[in-house]
Amino acid sequence: MKYSQQQAILISISIIVLILSPILENWASKPNDNFPLSYYPMFSKKRNATYGLYYFVGYDSNQNRYKIPYKLAGTGGFNQVRRQIKKAARSDNAKVFTQKVAERIAAKKKYPYAKLKRIELVKGYYHLEKYFLKLDTLPVHERIVVHYKIERQ
Repeated sequence: MKYSQQQAILISISIIVLILSPILENWASKPNDNFPLSYYPMFSKKRNATYGLYYFVGYDSNQNRYKIPYKLAGTGGFNQVRRQIKKAARSDNAKVFTQKVAERIAAKKKYPYAKLKRIELVKGYYHLEKYFLKLDTLPVHERIVVHYKIERQ
């Protein structure tokens, strides 16, 4: 099938306009995401300098701090457990959820879990740029959501 030069130009311009059409969503008050001409500002969206997330930390009798792995907090993969923790922290279930994690830790016999006396569900705020550049991996600020004393038999 042969196209004339005018037909080829018209088809080319049509394709270019179609491909560039999602750019108009940049100026829309409510951008619309329509696959396959997707507008998704994954990399261009303005983000805050700090990012907050929920996690568990444990303390021994000397107040030494230990990070609690996500596998002790819930079932599933990392992101699934992260969502479970976030949901619990934002609901009235935070104390019950933390108690269940404390019971799992109390059943552990290995270091450092065997010596933990209490755990806390905290929301930590991290400076993203410094964190990923490994300049500062400590939280800028932490807020305790709930704490729970670990009871052993």
